[in-house]
Amino acid sequence: MATEKTGKKDKPVKSARPEKAPKAAKAAAPQAGRKILVIVESPTKEKTIGRFLSGDYVVRSSYGHVRDLPKDELGVDVEHGFAPKYVLVERARKIIPELNALAKNAAAVYLATDPDREGEAISWHLREGMNADKAKFQRISFHEITKAAIEASLKSPRELDLNLVNAQQARRITDRLVGYKLSPLLWAKIKSGLSAGRVQSVTVRLIAERAMEIAAFKEEDYYTLSARLAKETEGRDFESKLVRWRANPVEQTVTLKLFAEDYRYKTSVFKKLEDTVEAATLLRNAVLTVSRIESKAVRQRPKPPFITSTLQQDAYNKLGFASDRTMKVAQTLYEGVELDGDRAGLITYMRTDSFNVSAEIQQETAKFVAELYGKEFAPAKPPVYLKKVKGAQEAHEAIHPTSVYRKPEDVRPFLNPDQAKLYDLIWRRFVASQMEEAVFDSVSVEITDGSGAAVLRTSGRTMKFEGYLKVYREEKEDEVTEEEEGDEASIIPPLKEGDRLLLKDVMTKAHRTSPPPNYNEASIIKTLEKHGIGRPSTYSVIIRNVVDRGYIRREKDRKLLISELGALVTEKLKGFFPDILSISYTASIEDKLDDIADGAIDWVKMIKEFYGPFARNLAKAETDMVKSRPVVVKTNEKCPLCLSPLVMRESRFGKYLSCSRFPKCKGKIPLDREGNKIEVFKPIPVEKICVKCNKYKMLLRKSARGYFLACSGFPKCRNIEKVTDPEVEEILNSAKPKA
Repeated sequence: MATEKTGKKDKPVKSARPEKAPKAAKAAAPQAGRKILVIVESPTKEKTIGRFLSGDYVVRSSYGHVRDLPKDELGVDVEHGFAPKYVLVERARKIIPELNALAKNAAAVYLATDPDREGEAISWHLREGMNADKAKFQRISFHEITKAAIEASLKSPRELDLNLVNAQQARRITDRLVGYKLSPLLWAKIKSGLSAGRVQSVTVRLIAERAMEIAAFKEEDYYTLSARLAKETEGRDFESKLVRWRANPVEQTVTLKLFAEDYRYKTSVFKKLEDTVEAATLLRNAVLTVSRIESKAVRQRPKPPFITSTLQQDAYNKLGFASDRTMKVAQTLYEGVELDGDRAGLITYMRTDSFNVSAEIQQETAKFVAELYGKEFAPAKPPVYLKKVKGAQEAHEAIHPTSVYRKPEDVRPFLNPDQAKLYDLIWRRFVASQMEEAVFDSVSVEITDGSGAAVLRTSGRTMKFEGYLKVYREEKEDEVTEEEEGDEASIIPPLKEGDRLLLKDVMTKAHRTSPPPNYNEASIIKTLEKHGIGRPSTYSVIIRNVVDRGYIRREKDRKLLISELGALVTEKLKGFFPDILSISYTASIEDKLDDIADGAIDWVKMIKEFYGPFARNLAKAETDMVKSRPVVVKTNEKCPLCLSPLVMRESRFGKYLSCSRFPKCKGKIPLDREGNKIEVFKPIPVEKICVKCNKYKMLLRKSARGYFLACSGFPKCRNIEKVTDPEVEEILNSAKPKA
């Protein structure tokens, strides 16, 4: 049995137990002098939903979770059924009494938190943490914050889904066991302050393995041949690529087995420049004729509407948004914005892994497309996108506008720049997903010499019907397929089989095989999703955590690189916790959490099966893991403060030089990405007394944002002032040594 820490005396609190699907509840009605209390988890949702409801309802926010496991202890009784001990979070100590007072006189309490496991858990913690009659509590949920959606949810309340609660509870407890058990091990064996996590450790390993795969890759040169040709009766020339040489494909695809996935790269039969001489000579002396022409219509289907992972990937690739930035902006669009006196959510719930779309929004979109672009752009039947996400959770809807009639250009004046960009992306992707396919006329021409030793091919396509591409285009999406790549610039003249062609030139192109690319935020999210690791709401948190903890560095070119610390921690954990750092095992935990959500297995049993092997590995690691000696790279540089030798250190921001006497001396010198010293700007005294303290002189200082004036009495006086460019120039000139 769980316990709740209230600050006075711990009292027992029942944990949720698996049950069948939640029962529908009878909608409550306001009574004389008694309103219905609606609790949401966000003050912004409180503001938006409050606009939709009459005076019979009172809407209040819980400001997120009200209970959690304690920070200063494990909070899980591993000896007695893994019972959690929940405590009120700090802000809830003030909020819960206020909610209790409102609930006491309320006709009913509607829990209106987000429609996912996390939201269900917040609702359960509210019910368990409040003193109100449990019979008063009912659950309502909605996937968009609009007046119609809110009113519909009020007509169909239900009981809490304890299976969803237990799935979230099992995740929280499992992550707590890993984090609070592994972290002390890392403190003892590597250095203090480190942490580990069930999903974050696999993420770090993915990036660490990729670094080793790149280092092990052997780059090789290879060559390809192309011919510039023309029809004998027409002067316009075109390019054709040699695709077969002496019955063998010229270009070959090599598959390399990597830790997380296969990597495919191209090479060719021509490894050296001299290997191309025979083929080039034959082409120059041969009679080249058209041997085959294939023409066909190619249909290209639009991509499905966004789910969380694809939204994060596209926002990263198209807008340059980090995943956490994307989710924060999407949250504001979901919770509601002011639209010229009106307030409503602009998009549906953004934490989803389902491609489902309601019939209502599909009908609205079909009408909109026909009106704006023409009937031919609206398909006869609404498109259906099958769910392909591994281990997809709740049957949510895909991310889409709450109304397609709110066009991006119409709402842009009411949005900030980030909101406008993201809404435009979501709107276009969804509208395109409900439109007709694009149609291309594709032609492929094969050309051979008289002997058949050389086969050249040129391909191209022209757009026949724009379809969804009128609204939303991917890079190169409307140009060529992979087999046509490289020939998109060719304009093929009218040809027929048997036509003789004139050779204008033979071109040799040099290439080099490329190693697997470093991960960036988009590609690591795609990999995590592919293997069923983590869930939509966790991707941005995972990336932020591993960067903040110094295991991963985010480079200016947006690559995610493993740090020396991240590589060391990964190597240590791999030897003793193969399951924790295994892709398949981590994904299997997610599958079991899904089974708990479906009511198929008991959450305590799941944690017990996990914890037994984990505890045994932990005991072995505590005994057998060799303690790492701090890696200290000495340099010839001197500390700017005490003149002691500087050593090379590394943080999440990169490498830097630090005093060897640290922490007694905190002198350090920052380094750039190439390892060069960054000159530290020394504050320059200014003949100006601080206007705040009237005691100390001001100093010219420099930060990443530029120059500013600061009181020299810091930290006693924290006054800062802006300074103009001419003033800065004057101060800098006066500080220069005179000749």
